[in-house]
Parts: sequence; structure tokens; C-alpha cells
Amino acid sequence: MTTRTLSLAALLVVTGSMVLAANLDAADERHLHRTYCADVAVWQAEAARGIDPLRRTGHPDYRGIAEEHCPGLRPAK
Repeated sequence: MTTRTLSLAALLVVTGSMVLAANLDAADERHLHRTYCADVAVWQAEAARGIDPLRRTGHPDYRGIAEEHCPGLRPAK
């Protein structure tokens, strides 16, 4: 193989690796976002049932984004 062919192959491998890494990062970000929303929903549901904060699972909306970014989730009152 010529140097040119090897360089082109290396460029394709690097580009493919970068695309794959970007897709994996996006998938991880979506998963983390869904998990955050689910945990906030659990926290709010348990709060509505009167469960003590020290005994609840999930977590409160500490980022302050649930109302805007979690579909179907109302803010805690």
C-alpha cells in the first residue's frame, strides 16, 4: 500500500471513531436526562404522599430544570 492510501485509511478510522464517540456521548446524555427526570418525579410523588424527605427516594429538582425539560412533570408545590 502506498503512503497516501494508508493516510486515507487512518483518516477514515479517526473520523469514524470521533463520530462513534459523539453518538455514544449523546446517548449517555439522553439517558442521564431521563434518569434525572424520573428521580425528580419519584421525589415529587413521595412528597405528595407525605413521606418524610429523609426517607424519600429519587431527588428534588436541584438543577431547577424539571418544569421546562421533563415532559409531563409539574413543579413541586
